[in-house]
Amino acid sequence: MEISEFTRKINNLDVSQKLHFYELLAYNLTVAARSVWSNEAMADGEKLEQLKWINEISHRVTAKIWVLRLNTHEWTDKDIQSMIENFTSVQPAITGEVREAIDRSYRAVI
Repeated sequence: MEISEFTRKINNLDVSQKLHFYELLAYNLTVAARSVWSNEAMADGEKLEQLKWINEISHRVTAKIWVLRLNTHEWTDKDIQSMIENFTSVQPAITGEVREAIDRSYRAVI
């Protein structure tokens, strides 16, 4: 799934599916991070930079799970998409890993 399709696809999920999607996304972002830190061909500084931005996305995804579960306030899927687009534009090297995490999560839910 392209990141630009995120909101359209996630908006079609019911609340239970959406919660499950975000839980899986948090998990799959840890898989993405593992892929980065275990890449022996990548310099440590590059790994650190990529891990930083994957962590920022993961941080917000876990917060989104909390908001969905408790319905504490409005936090749209478009907001999440915008955040992901912003962080992947700052660190384009993570785009493939993040897109794959989103895709695996979405496919598991549907």
